[in-house]
Amino acid sequence: MRAIAACLSSASRKRPSGCGEAWVSRRQPAPSPREMPEAPAATQARKRVLLIEDEPAIRTVVTEILRKEGFEVIEASAGHVGIKTAVSREPDVILLDWVLPDISGLDVCREIRRQGVLCPILMLTGRSSKVDMVVGLEVGADDYITKPFDARELTARLRAHLRRAEGAPASSRREGLLVVGGVQVDTESRRVRIAEEEVQLTMTEFNLLALLAANAGRVLTRAQLLEKVWGYLADVDYHSVDPH
Repeated sequence: MRAIAACLSSASRKRPSGCGEAWVSRRQPAPSPREMPEAPAATQARKRVLLIEDEPAIRTVVTEILRKEGFEVIEASAGHVGIKTAVSREPDVILLDWVLPDISGLDVCREIRRQGVLCPILMLTGRSSKVDMVVGLEVGADDYITKPFDARELTARLRAHLRRAEGAPASSRREGLLVVGGVQVDTESRRVRIAEEEVQLTMTEFNLLALLAANAGRVLTRAQLLEKVWGYLADVDYHSVDPH
């Protein structure tokens, strides 16, 4: 994923995932539905999650948790079906398993982006190496959740990405254009033009570019980028910013 680097350059001139029942951390048991805070139905019921996961046990439990939280959940058990569903159903966010029976989650992510779907994509995987993380981000994913994970972590990250998807970061929410050299960032229409040619970016790429353009000439740390663009700091590898 080199779109951000290209923009800034122009301005200057299964089965690694393990068993189905192990997707939730045993150190922090997943909360029961009674323990989960009720989300306002008017807000969360409109948020549509596409879950692309082939393991029935994981798919069932994740779907139940998200529906209890007020999300609408669409399920897909294979990659090709997931791609078609992502294009036709227009989800607000996608949860995508790395290992699928027909094609890899990476290929699914790449094709979804090629089809013009820009909603946040969160990869679910048992892989934990930095190389795997970087590869996932490079093909268009916005985040990377390693199994086993806690149910609270999953819903917290989903909500963080949905908050960001509702609008540009506060620091870049200004009227008019942000212009840095030959790059124009329209924070109202969320469009980017380089030398008068429109460039298509993912939600994360746009938010990151808008933040950098709004702070042109200033040095921002990885922690600041994660907080402003990704929406959280805890238990995050700061180098996840690098591929963007």
